[in-house]
Amino acid sequence: MSLDRTLHFFGGVLRSDPLSFPDMLRRRALEAILTVPRGRASSDFGEVRFEVDLALHAIARKYYFHTHEMYLERIFRRHLKPGSIFVDIGANLGYWSAFAAQLVGRAGEVHAFEPVPHIFSSMARLRDLNPGRRLVLRNVACGAERGRIAMAVVPPSTANYDNFDTNIGSSSLLPGFLAHRSDLIETIDVEVIRFEDHVVEHDLDLDRVGLIKIDVEGYEQFCFDGMESILRRSGRRVPILCEILTDLDRDEPLDGAAVIRRLEWHGYTCLDATTLKPIDPTRLRFEENILCV
Repeated sequence: MSLDRTLHFFGGVLRSDPLSFPDMLRRRALEAILTVPRGRASSDFGEVRFEVDLALHAIARKYYFHTHEMYLERIFRRHLKPGSIFVDIGANLGYWSAFAAQLVGRAGEVHAFEPVPHIFSSMARLRDLNPGRRLVLRNVACGAERGRIAMAVVPPSTANYDNFDTNIGSSSLLPGFLAHRSDLIETIDVEVIRFEDHVVEHDLDLDRVGLIKIDVEGYEQFCFDGMESILRRSGRRVPILCEILTDLDRDEPLDGAAVIRRLEWHGYTCLDATTLKPIDPTRLRFEENILCV
């Protein structure tokens, strides 16, 4: 039985319904009891076609069943409306780009950035499967300056397939970020641009941008360096959903509190994306998602 038919059998097509606790339980239950297909499989969001390559890593199973960070969905639904623009910096396989494309509709836009070539191929399929959607996809990273930088990349392999510490979203431009798993990574050169240059080149209307999502594995400060003019613009603050990392014991410390201080200095209020309450920068875990409004 296909996933579409199975979801319908278990009480409705989950992917297009607003998130609710029973819906979350159904998704988790299906993930637990169903056998996933091999290779590429369709896991659409409403009318948006989305294919998942389940051979890449075990985490792709969560993309297939739509159980990946479900608590973030309410943020997307709150900030993205038909006709608005979503920006996805560190798009990975395109899960959130596909989810957002459903919300912004055919009148909206998705601008997504993913520098790893074998991961970007999934983004290219998303674009090809949805020709009626405005999907601006770039095989580049966003940082402080234009250029080419060495990036530690986690390639698909049997050795890391079930390792969630080195999953397909762990690749990073931050020097030494994955040094502890050098046996499972490779280094490639990737193109880096400044996001504010992309805004100018594509005449992006920031007043239409409903949400910017940033997930760059420790490279957050450099990414913000390349969008300083957007942070300090007058008027409406563009909402930002950002994963921040904290590890002050590293040779090059990861300081999530510094990211929060920077955004607050620009007039943002930083919320815990899980609770939507103000986040305490003195009690940050290694990985936190923050919503900045």
